[in-house]
Amino acid sequence: MIAPMKKYSFLVFHREYEDFLLKLRELGMVHIVEREGSVTDEVSRQLQEAGQLNRLIRSLESRGLPSASKGMDANPEELYAEINEILHQQSVLNQQLVQIRKETAEVMPWGDFSEVLIKRLHDAGVKIRLFMASQRTWMPELYADYDIFEINSIAGIVYFALVDTGNPLPAMDAEEVKIPKHSLSGLEHRRQEAAAALASYEARLDDIAASGTDILKAYRNRLLQDAELEKAINNALPEAGDKLQILEGWIPAENTDVINHFLDKEDVFYLIESPVPGDSVPILLKNKGFASKFEVLGELYSLPSYKELDLTPFFAPFYTIFFGFCLGDAGYGLLMILATLFAKRKVADAMKPIVTLVTYLGIATLVFGFISGTFFGINLYESGLPGYRNLQAMFVANDTNINDVLFALSLILGGIQIVFGMVLKAVNENIQFGFKYALGTIGWIILLVGLATVYSFSSLAGVPMVELKPWLYAVLATGGILVLFLNSPGKSIFMNFGLGLWNSYNMITGVLGDLLSYIRLFALGISSAILGFVFNSLALSVGTSIIGIFFMVIILVIGHSINLFMAGLGSFVHPMRLTFVEFYKNSGFEGGGRKYQPFRKLT
Repeated sequence: MIAPMKKYSFLVFHREYEDFLLKLRELGMVHIVEREGSVTDEVSRQLQEAGQLNRLIRSLESRGLPSASKGMDANPEELYAEINEILHQQSVLNQQLVQIRKETAEVMPWGDFSEVLIKRLHDAGVKIRLFMASQRTWMPELYADYDIFEINSIAGIVYFALVDTGNPLPAMDAEEVKIPKHSLSGLEHRRQEAAAALASYEARLDDIAASGTDILKAYRNRLLQDAELEKAINNALPEAGDKLQILEGWIPAENTDVINHFLDKEDVFYLIESPVPGDSVPILLKNKGFASKFEVLGELYSLPSYKELDLTPFFAPFYTIFFGFCLGDAGYGLLMILATLFAKRKVADAMKPIVTLVTYLGIATLVFGFISGTFFGINLYESGLPGYRNLQAMFVANDTNINDVLFALSLILGGIQIVFGMVLKAVNENIQFGFKYALGTIGWIILLVGLATVYSFSSLAGVPMVELKPWLYAVLATGGILVLFLNSPGKSIFMNFGLGLWNSYNMITGVLGDLLSYIRLFALGISSAILGFVFNSLALSVGTSIIGIFFMVIILVIGHSINLFMAGLGSFVHPMRLTFVEFYKNSGFEGGGRKYQPFRKLT
């Protein structure tokens, strides 16, 4: 449900304007209407810095360190600058380590040598030169009269040194290389120094993460507050020679009494208006209970526009069912429920709705796991348990199995959601444009539901088609008239007929494609069950000895963890796709709403 909004226009004397904004911020109810040019360079800088701080805070929190009992006493700007300097130095040190590893690989064939001794020999006029030669061309007996020393031989390459005394060099099929600047011991010393510096920086970041995060959060919120205040000041429209400031904002209708009392107390002149077409009204969702936990999923796609229906309470049950259908393992569902019951007591209040959402999804997984007969990859229909044994016997007697039932169920659920989406589309069209604009959609609902009903009576109830023909003709006539001749109010009958034919082609092909998309529910459920069965078979194949049982447990834990992660990810994504593509399309969802963000204090 979308909360009704009211538009307020405030008229304030220019000298009192900033004080009025500060009091308005304390109230925390007004979504200020932004005007072009309100985001100055200073506001952009503050918002950019707040964004960087937010990323730093998330990075520090990801270290998973418990908060210190006593926070550090530090200037937030200096702490922020220190963290940026640490990150810069870490980047420099990591680049140094990469270079050190590269140099070490180059120096390794020459072994460890003394840089001091090489310099002393050079100062004494003794020049050392290094060469590389192929093992095939290396013939040391030819160089017996020269001061040539083989140092190493690796992978068919000979590394040797030559003492250059000024005499002509022998003819050699070799490549000269420069003497490395650093020895192995020198490089190792540099590596240890860089690693120690990195460790000290990491320790400092851990210290900040444990005791300084609140300081950074307060600094971030202060920057955001200052930016919003600056924007609010710039959003005013000056009038009467800049003596008066006019500010516009949106307030939830349920809060009008509070804001009116505040404005009357402050002796501020104001006007109240209801939204009109063309207004960019901010969206505040006001769902309760079960549906409220799914608002976070709907916001991943888009908020509805102000005149649309909020689809959150309508897609929430379907999404829950689809998730359970896709994961479809009672064991996994039980794990999810137990994990969320434990986590709910540990997580922050802001995360509790997410934990509750996962609990709902775990319950759906548990239910569908028992329907599909899968418990940690074990096929319950083949287990011989009393209830499942009877169901299996019934399936055999009817020449079918649970997979056929699940396949049909996925299509039935898809058909129900598609038709339900069309019903919502008709409601939306009626609300936004009027009842006559919904007639075309109502025609399609009559056709789809009517034809499905006639087919069900004929195929499932055994009613002869002869007796159903009057009903069939009535459905075709009623739906056909609405679809072909009443689909576009205000247009001629011929234009309606042409548009109706074109829309019919798109609708038939679209609905068929949409319906087939729901087969993914069955496919994902089967794939996770098969993968769980494979891990069980692999675990049982290692034997029943003590060592076998040890490896069996490892295979089961790792295997089912992988399956739960992969299947859970697919169960999260694919029902969302069915919601945002098939369901939203058939319900005529347009979206594009902006979230209600009141001007308020953050610190």
